[in-house]
Amino acid sequence: MTIEVLSADLIERYLCTRGSRYFRGQHDGEYFYVANTRPRRLHVHLGISRWHRDEFTIQVTPGCFFPAAVETDLARLAECWNEQHDDVVVTVRGSSDPQRVGVVARNSRKIRESVDFDDFAIFVDHTIAAAIEFFAELAPGTDCPVVAAPLVLDAG
Repeated sequence: MTIEVLSADLIERYLCTRGSRYFRGQHDGEYFYVANTRPRRLHVHLGISRWHRDEFTIQVTPGCFFPAAVETDLARLAECWNEQHDDVVVTVRGSSDPQRVGVVARNSRKIRESVDFDDFAIFVDHTIAAAIEFFAELAPGTDCPVVAAPLVLDAG
């Protein structure tokens, strides 16, 4: 049993024990990795709030936005999920492109005192597993659109 304070080191240790190839964010305590799950890859963001240093947040999103035409269906599915699950909240949100909407599965926890590493890892694992379960429930018609050619070429 290892007791640790909420810190960037705790998050990095978690990611290393899970064998995840991760990236650091712009701010201390922000991390990102891609989970190769079926039926779609998911982006996982782990971070300590910049405004509340005792708040740890996990956000999971698909690697794309969905057509705005399915927003009502996605919102209905999110509402049903949220009624049945109280740990991970799913939200449908707009995007800068009015023809696309995003979906995020989110969980957070205040960690004011030291935390047992195993308890922390279980919290993160369960949150990510619940998000994977939600995104696996999306109907085939809500799949991310496939773009034939990239809209912006890779510079290098």
